[in-house]
Amino acid sequence: MMTETKNVGLFLVLPAPLNPIGAFDAETFKANFRSLMTEKADAKFIGVDLSGLDFVYSDAYNAFMQFHQELSKRNGTFAVLADRESLARSLKKVGLERFIRIFMSEADMAAYPRVEQGVAPAEEPAKAAVEPAKNAAVEKPADAILQASPAPQAPVAPKIMDTNPLVDETSSSKGTLVAVLVLLLILIAVVSYLVL
Repeated sequence: MMTETKNVGLFLVLPAPLNPIGAFDAETFKANFRSLMTEKADAKFIGVDLSGLDFVYSDAYNAFMQFHQELSKRNGTFAVLADRESLARSLKKVGLERFIRIFMSEADMAAYPRVEQGVAPAEEPAKAAVEPAKNAAVEKPADAILQASPAPQAPVAPKIMDTNPLVDETSSSKGTLVAVLVLLLILIAVVSYLVL
């Protein structure tokens, strides 16, 4: 069975499977990802198109991390196309941007640099336009590409989470103590009012 994908730059992008209530179905996506990995054993850059979704459940986060690890073994990258700010923010809040690529648009995903070739996809048309002039002037195309292309981004290296990214503030035991004392004073006042 051929897995439905689309090419966006370097990435083979799988559509987001939805369950009957319209939420991202991580189990179906895992099966689709495994099928794609079997069909295309040389695939290094795989992503999922979550366009239109506002959130995903934690099982999706776990699947994304698992696929990041599998593609890292191939020197590849797992990516998410998340066109909604709320979804991109939640992916970043749990720290996934340290491991996977999060793109807000297909154009951003297509512009992801080709690390292996050292050429960004947006520069290929410019290179093709230079080809006819190549016969007129002698130049080294490799030198021109290296000068014209920005430094390629290496795949995101895995990092160990040393803090909980979901915690925005440190806990305040002083504030809790004050709240408990105020509640006790109110309780004592109510009881003494009822007794007297």
